Amino acid sequence: MTKRQMKIPGPDAWAGYQDDLDVKYAHKLFFGKSTTEVQQYFGGVRSIERADELLFMPRRAFQYYVFAFAEFVASNAAAGDPDSASPFLHLLVNREERDPGGVSEIYQELRPVVEFVASHQDRFEADPNIYGSFPDQATQLEALCDKNRHTGKSDG
Repeated sequence: MTKRQMKIPGPDAWAGYQDDLDVKYAHKLFFGKSTTEVQQYFGGVRSIERADELLFMPRRAFQYYVFAFAEFVASNAAAGDPDSASPFLHLLVNREERDPGGVSEIYQELRPVVEFVASHQDRFEADPNIYGSFPDQATQLEALCDKNRHTGKSDG
């Protein structure tokens, strides 16, 4: 994955974070930190919590910190961790449904990690009977992003 060149989100990118308890907690953990500095907050159950926080995070903060999640699932630390891989894919689908354009605007940069997760479901020990099909989830995400790009749906 190429390293995303973007400034750490400042106060403007976090506008409204206080309105959601989960996002307020994410702000406490992430604010002012790089994607590398927040890697410690991912893994197993923590990834499930981060996915929920990222889902409701203001768009600009989301578009920065989702790359921390992507870096984690692409790392060796995520091998054998279905509770990181599955929430990552679900987050992207749910975020694009909830905030059209929020993911599609950055999808080309996320695509390599999405494809990696989708094509390595066994690496994460993610039983499809429990976690669903990662390739199907990736296909759903790509179709959603394509639709939103082509219809011009974007709030940002």
